[in-house]
Amino acid sequence: MTVPAAVVDLTDRFLAEVDSRIPGRLTGLFLHGSICWGEFFPGSDVDFVAVWDDVPDNALLQEVHEAAKTVLTFDGFHCTAADLAADPSTLGTRPVFFQGAFDPAGATDINLVTWHELAERAVDVRGELPPVYTNLDALIAYTRTNLDTYWRSIADRIATADLATAGRNDAAVAWVALGAPRLHHLLATRTLTSKSGAGRYVIDSLDPRWHKIAREALAIRETPGTPTTYSTPTERAEDVRDLLAWILEN
Repeated sequence: MTVPAAVVDLTDRFLAEVDSRIPGRLTGLFLHGSICWGEFFPGSDVDFVAVWDDVPDNALLQEVHEAAKTVLTFDGFHCTAADLAADPSTLGTRPVFFQGAFDPAGATDINLVTWHELAERAVDVRGELPPVYTNLDALIAYTRTNLDTYWRSIADRIATADLATAGRNDAAVAWVALGAPRLHHLLATRTLTSKSGAGRYVIDSLDPRWHKIAREALAIRETPGTPTTYSTPTERAEDVRDLLAWILEN
């Protein structure tokens, strides 16, 4: 896989800062998320997992991240090889850098989706990926729970939202119209897919009534600035609302 130059620059800066401050202790740096699916678009985050023999002091990690910042968003967590070999639900918190902020006791991305994504398609920046715990049945159960909790709460928020305002929010439209179908794809096929893959799944495999909003969400994600195909923001938000409701019940 060809890693975009901007991502190479970011990871090189990060590794240089690590090696100057904490030499010899970082055994692996791996990327997952959009980039491991070959879907690095304008605005995409760079998702990382940093593997250490022994996770360093939080102050040092924060210094590294602050010094290595670029215009790209670098989101991820720090752990050991033993952590990746374990069920992530047993790990608790780890140092996390997310949306430009360091959290010494974070939980972002410490879940079975990340573990499976790493095991299947991690992009190796430094080192060889150690053994990673996977359990498909547990991943399916985790996904059902995620739909019944997080995504049902999103549906409740949409139900009480001003649809004209919600429909103007490109990021929210794409998040829901691709994110929820991504989970539906996993439950239906027992395989992971990407956000764009979820949009194509809707178009290729689900009812034609959802195709318009899937194409809209794909355009938002892949070619930002593409004119909307909807007559009004309210109509666009209604399709997002209805697709999510359908996924929650199917």
